[in-house]
Amino acid sequence: MGVYPFWKYVLVIIVLFFSLIYSSPNLYKSYPSVEIKSINSVLAKEQIDFYSNSLKNSGVNNFKIQEHEEKSYYILNNIDDQLKAYDVLTKLDNTTNVTLSTFSAVPSWLESLGAYPMFLGLDLKGGVHFLLQVDNDNIIKNLIREIESDIKKYLIMNKYRYSSLYQTKDMIVIEFNNKAPITKIIDSIKKEFPDLEIEKESTEKFVLNIKPSSELIDLDRKSALAKNLSILRTRVDELGVSQPVLQQQGKDRIIVQLPGLHDSTRAKSILGSTATLEFRLTKGTQQDWLDSQISGKSNMNAAILYKERDGSPVLLHRKVIVGGKDIKDANTGFDSVSNTPAVFVRLSDYGASRMLEVTSKNVGSKMAVIFVEKSKNEVINIATIREAFSKNFQITGLDLNEAKDLAILLRSGSLSAPMTIVEERTVGPSLGKYNIIAGQNSMYIGLLLVGIFMIIYYRLFGLVANIALVSNIIIIVAVLSLFQATLTLSGIAGIVLTVGMAVDANVLIFERIREELRSGNTPNSSIFSGYKKAFSTIADANITTLIAAIALLTIGTGAVKGFAITLVIGILSSMFTSIVGTRAIVSLVYETKTIKKISI
Repeated sequence: MGVYPFWKYVLVIIVLFFSLIYSSPNLYKSYPSVEIKSINSVLAKEQIDFYSNSLKNSGVNNFKIQEHEEKSYYILNNIDDQLKAYDVLTKLDNTTNVTLSTFSAVPSWLESLGAYPMFLGLDLKGGVHFLLQVDNDNIIKNLIREIESDIKKYLIMNKYRYSSLYQTKDMIVIEFNNKAPITKIIDSIKKEFPDLEIEKESTEKFVLNIKPSSELIDLDRKSALAKNLSILRTRVDELGVSQPVLQQQGKDRIIVQLPGLHDSTRAKSILGSTATLEFRLTKGTQQDWLDSQISGKSNMNAAILYKERDGSPVLLHRKVIVGGKDIKDANTGFDSVSNTPAVFVRLSDYGASRMLEVTSKNVGSKMAVIFVEKSKNEVINIATIREAFSKNFQITGLDLNEAKDLAILLRSGSLSAPMTIVEERTVGPSLGKYNIIAGQNSMYIGLLLVGIFMIIYYRLFGLVANIALVSNIIIIVAVLSLFQATLTLSGIAGIVLTVGMAVDANVLIFERIREELRSGNTPNSSIFSGYKKAFSTIADANITTLIAAIALLTIGTGAVKGFAITLVIGILSSMFTSIVGTRAIVSLVYETKTIKKISI
């Protein structure tokens, strides 16, 4: 096949073949759907019929049922029906996981090859976007508390006597008498705790100010953010959203995007909650509780005044029996006696032994369940201990939605550090649909105008460039689909940009070929020299752009990152199609035979 190596023809064919396969799932229509999967087993036909009848009774009539890989999909006509069906199905029982999803009619043979359509981002699908920031003051406060405990233990263990030891907002202050070996104490503490900064005050007394170093604070913040990110992923999975996006932004922020979800109120309460539970014994009589409410504080030793959900007072022991850290699992259900919503709790081994010990000694007494979140402490249930129990028990006194949300929070665990929502955006499904149409139209118009220009200006070579241009887009879509990347509106902008960049490389090559022809070279030698001489220029231009794109990909987040992903893929694929792809076609047309004139 002329001077062009045979293996390059094979490479072009293989790349195009696989690109067509892995980009083709995006041609099949997608529908809004609700995915149902049984927690314990495969869904029975009776369950599916029950769900279908429930939807029809709720006014959702136009749907199809599709079973796929132990899951059932209720395929709806529009987003409104999808959200209504989701609300109905989540309230039916607790034996299934219900998820907002998108059903694509991709043939099974394509799925067997791992070919799936691209995910759509928030700006194309609609949904909610949150930016959460960790509470840095809380991190420092907890760190100071830990350091205070460690320092106190260390001083006692080494028999270093101190007059007082207390903590301020950002440090620990220790006072010693004048006879204390202060230099020895400082050296000893520095050796044992190298991450602490120690400053000696110049006063009559020996006073040490101890605070964590900036490196220790950064390390603790990084650890808290990593744990919070893991907990938020668990919570998001429980919210019933497919293809969520969670990623760290900067040193102390986390981005959460929930495509398809439009109940931002519930999402906010779940994501930002630091909620956990505490179990305490009650103390005193109801008269003691009322007296304490009147005085505004506890009238009994070792007791704290709390309020029930209806505002009634109750005195509880200061000592916690078990807390949220001792809860291993939690699920919602219904109480077998009263048929009211309940949260079924399973404790860890330590929590179970602790609960058994306390309940064994206090049969007939009352125990309270306290919902703890930041500064909010609310008694949600008070029950009489009828018999000793340990590992498994249930909590009542909640409505169904509260029970479900509490179970989610208990399963995922409490956030390592409180987080506040500093930014919130909601994108409606209609706006998402408009963005898709606008993005597609911009790409089609750009492709059409560039294609017309190339054919008019470069004739047959322009047609070759257009073939490479279309191939370039197919390759980009195939790569995004293969790696299940999320396509955003900024990603479409990146694809549109690569359309111009891909043609730019061909323009350089074709102008070089024209220069060679004007110099009197033969068509075949002009083609060979044109591709060879233009390669270094194309490589330099694309490599510099690639460096910038990789920097955006590494540092950027959100829309910037979506743009950078498609730009990086587009640069690499455009270089392949412009240099290798077009050369293969031109070689087939011209270099396999002796010619005197070329259409350029």
